[in-house]
Amino acid sequence: MKITSKVFYRINDEKIMQYSLQNDQGMTLNFITFGARVQQVRLPNRAGMNPNLTIGFITFQDYAEDSELFGATIGPIAGENGDQPLNSGRTGWQNWNWDAETEEAEDHVSVKFSLQLAEGQDGLPGSRTVALVHTLDNRNRWTIDWHIETDTKVQLRPKLNVAYALTGDPAQSVMDQRLRLDAEPVPLPAKTLSTEATMATLTANDWALSINTEGPGLVVDTFAHLNEQNYFNGITGAPHTAVAIRPVTPLFTLMPGAPFERRTTVTLHALA
Repeated sequence: MKITSKVFYRINDEKIMQYSLQNDQGMTLNFITFGARVQQVRLPNRAGMNPNLTIGFITFQDYAEDSELFGATIGPIAGENGDQPLNSGRTGWQNWNWDAETEEAEDHVSVKFSLQLAEGQDGLPGSRTVALVHTLDNRNRWTIDWHIETDTKVQLRPKLNVAYALTGDPAQSVMDQRLRLDAEPVPLPAKTLSTEATMATLTANDWALSINTEGPGLVVDTFAHLNEQNYFNGITGAPHTAVAIRPVTPLFTLMPGAPFERRTTVTLHALA
């Protein structure tokens, strides 16, 4: 298992870093510190194909201009809680360059992204500590652990906005892939579906993905609004080009002394 890092982009004296976690099976998770984004998820299939299995971009400019915030760790969004954001210049969490630290052990590798936000820096009252730890083991399990603390009562809807493209090709539709929610077959929805299921599996020709959450349920989104005007991974997109499966996170109140903690586990398998 190994961890590598490199400079992805420079803004004046600030470095946007890329971190890569890789296990002994060849599964690789790539992240960038801008918005603590998931940039790539890869696992070679048995034929040796190793495409990016998420929606991502090649350049920093693409990420900076992406209105969908693909791959980003998202916190406060302007106006969603009825408040106007403060004029900090970097409201939300998706617009910050997060701190990162890594850990390499015998049975796992991990990267921890964190923000120490002073009064109002994310557009909400008070200060916050936000941490997101990504851990990869040799069973192709990717564990995502949240920890958020606040010194002031605030409303939040944190989410990690990853869209999976198990075709390995953003120009192909995902609608023929097979979805199970709590082991029950469910057609992939044409629009966003919120469920009480806490386990999902998504199966394509060459890869299968499973997701388990400690949250109250899962959201499934197939991005019907995307089209050939969108470019992902350097390739022209299409409607239903990916599937987001993420924990349901209603807007909730976070209180001082009561941290938000949640774990989601993603497992990836190569089938062919």
